[in-house]
This record gives sequence, structure tokens and C-alpha cells, in this order.
Amino acid sequence: MSRRRISVATAGALLAMTSTLAQAGPETSLLYLEPVDWPKQSTVQRLALASDFMRIFCTDQTMPAALLVECLDGDRTNGPMFERAIACVASRRR
Repeated sequence: MSRRRISVATAGALLAMTSTLAQAGPETSLLYLEPVDWPKQSTVQRLALASDFMRIFCTDQTMPAALLVECLDGDRTNGPMFERAIACVASRRR
């Protein structure tokens, strides 16, 4: 399979996940998600949440959403998910 086909397929999958989350309601946004609810999300939901966050709140789109998921999974800081996500993105830029 060519790189272009893989990229198109990946973009399509992410778009579908983001659309599904948008229809589910505001509680499915990192902005409103409680820290205790993060571990309850499926891998697909976590990736979609991270992708949505990166698309809306980050001007530098070079950080893959999967790295944000990894950072949030390993981050044991107690605080709002939105602030933790901002800290993860900021720590990568250093």
C-alpha cells in the first residue's frame, strides 16, 4: 500500500473518530473530561480526544496525537485534563 493511501486512510479514520466524539457531547472533550474518566476511555477514544485537542488548541501540529496520549497516560499529575494536555505539549517543545 502506498504512503498516500495509508495517509488518506489514517486521516479518514481520525475524521470519523472525531465526528463520533463531537456527536457524543461536550463531556467527550479534553476540556471537560475529568481525570478519573481518562483511564476509562478506549484507545480509539483517547486518540480521538488527543487529535481533537491538538487540532483546536495547538498551533504547532508537529506533535502526533499518539504522543499526547502516551504523555497523558504516564502523567500522574492531579489536575484538569486540559491543563495536563497543555503541559504535555509544552514539555515537548523544550
